[in-house]
Amino acid sequence: MTRVLSSACVVLLVLGLGGRAWAGGKPPIAILGLEVYDNGSGIDPETTRAAKELTAALRERAKAGTGPYTPVQGGDKELIDEKLLNNCDSEAPVCMAAIGNELGAEFLMYGKIEKASQNGQAIYKVSLRLLNVNRKQLTSSTVETLAVDAATGVKASTAAKGWYAKLAVVSGGTVAVRANIDRGTVLIDGDAKGTLSSGTATLTGQPEGRHTLAVEAKDYQRYETQITVRSGETTTQSVTMVEMPKKAAPGPSPEPPISREGTITAKAKTNVWKPVFYGALVLDASAAGFAIYEWRKSITDGNKIKSRSPTGAALTEADCGKYPNDVDLKNACTDHDRWKIGVIVGSVLGAAVIGSFYMAYLRDGSETETKTAGRGHRKRRELAVTPIITPQGGGATLQFDW
Repeated sequence: MTRVLSSACVVLLVLGLGGRAWAGGKPPIAILGLEVYDNGSGIDPETTRAAKELTAALRERAKAGTGPYTPVQGGDKELIDEKLLNNCDSEAPVCMAAIGNELGAEFLMYGKIEKASQNGQAIYKVSLRLLNVNRKQLTSSTVETLAVDAATGVKASTAAKGWYAKLAVVSGGTVAVRANIDRGTVLIDGDAKGTLSSGTATLTGQPEGRHTLAVEAKDYQRYETQITVRSGETTTQSVTMVEMPKKAAPGPSPEPPISREGTITAKAKTNVWKPVFYGALVLDASAAGFAIYEWRKSITDGNKIKSRSPTGAALTEADCGKYPNDVDLKNACTDHDRWKIGVIVGSVLGAAVIGSFYMAYLRDGSETETKTAGRGHRKRRELAVTPIITPQGGGATLQFDW
């Protein structure tokens, strides 16, 4: 009794894992029944029958097991029903992807059939689309025509299988990795895509475009580079993995040397020129702004006077004292004087900015001071001779610093 229950549990577990568990890793696909499109003449039973036969042929082709996809369990639904259940007014990829998610499919095939006329002959126009559910993007689409008398039986099955093969072509390129190590994990855009075997890995069906290729392995530093994948082509990347530095074995700590220096070196704590430089820079920017502002005001007031002049003559500096009661002239002259003051102040501050910048950054403002051990006066340090005595050494070692 226990053995029977265990077998039943295994069967239920396999069924619960879905199509990917028994299909060798092929992505599951759901093929929705073709929707009959009413072009205004009504939906006739003949078109409905053709839609069902073509849909059945598409599903049979997917069940053959020789293609890149495997049918998802419970995916035999009708397009028009799923659109109504999911409130899809159109076949927008976002809404159709939601239908695919509910069915547990990674790819969704759907389309329409419409009765039309071509060169005086009644035909069916069939439009089919293949959607990548996870990316919410169409991977391929096609519009086919089929004679009405060929929409049933063997002819319909042959046509539908050809359409399926056209849509289910796996696009993308191949990435070949050659490494100097035997084992490792190959990642593309952060996702593990394969493993190295004897230093090689071949990844097929990679999307076209720019990607980040990485290789990770134990005891090696992560390798990462950018590659460009082109559809239908093989991109080969040589990878050189670098070993991580090995930690040194712990041992006795060496005794620190006994150092006796004959000089004491000290650095000046601050550089007073830096705040002077920044302060002068702010003031110079303010003076420049003031000068520009007054210059523009003088031009504006001068234009007012110019517009009143019968000859259209421009204002000159010599006119400033002639008409003391003219408000525009008085304002223009005042603005002109202020502009000159701003230019002069800005020039002086500009010189201060240049000088303080040189003192703060180009000239070594912090002098090295040296105190002699036996004396108390200071001087600029040029050369320091340091005797070093270690407990293991038999004599003294001299260290020269400059």
